Amino acid sequence: MSQALLTVRQAKKVYAMGDEKVWALKGVDLDIQQGEFVAIMGSSGSGKSTMMNLLGCLDIASEGSIAFAGQELSSLTKNELASVRNQRIGFVFQQFNLLPRTSALDNVTLPLLYSNVPESDWSSRAKQCLENVGLGSRMEHHPAQLSGGQQQRVAIARALINDPLMILADEPTGALDTQTGLEVMALFQQLNQQGKTIILVTHEPDIAQFAKRKLTFRDGELISDERNNNVRQAARESNT
Repeated sequence: MSQALLTVRQAKKVYAMGDEKVWALKGVDLDIQQGEFVAIMGSSGSGKSTMMNLLGCLDIASEGSIAFAGQELSSLTKNELASVRNQRIGFVFQQFNLLPRTSALDNVTLPLLYSNVPESDWSSRAKQCLENVGLGSRMEHHPAQLSGGQQQRVAIARALINDPLMILADEPTGALDTQTGLEVMALFQQLNQQGKTIILVTHEPDIAQFAKRKLTFRDGELISDERNNNVRQAARESNT
């Protein structure tokens, strides 16, 4: 078997709350292969958000090891972790985090400011990403001129701009109505079919059904890791 994209071994995370220690993660083991579509589930306080932060290089484990594309994350400096986040991981959040006075095209271009991509290529790359998410005719629109679903598509295009190995989506449909959420999930499924690794963080079981694999956390532990044999097809549902 080829090397896993993410390898987690006995990952623990502890936070100091005054004189007390709170273990947000209590020793998690898991592998995620390139090209998987994985949902991370759990209620508030389950550890799912902490796990997301570790997988996304937004934080480091207190104990244990996490390797991303064969690279042990605990050995990296803050600047090296920032480079991994910028070039290898695309982030999509519940809030779209778009600059309000900036066009869709320029919002998508932003991550390239911190990359090694020649500035002469920025516009063409951003245009291609917007076309890929169905917004080729909305490139010069500002966020206020776009619907919620369109704004989330801009955010997805921004996440794709550096051709990352993985998309990490944290409650990406949380601010959207049902139909628009289906359209966004259809886009994630399309990206996964094209080979992108998708990690979806959600507390909604119905949304997790769009993923091919479901990880469930409770009290800082991974209590369930199961293949989804009944994957919902968002494109089909959005057209009915």
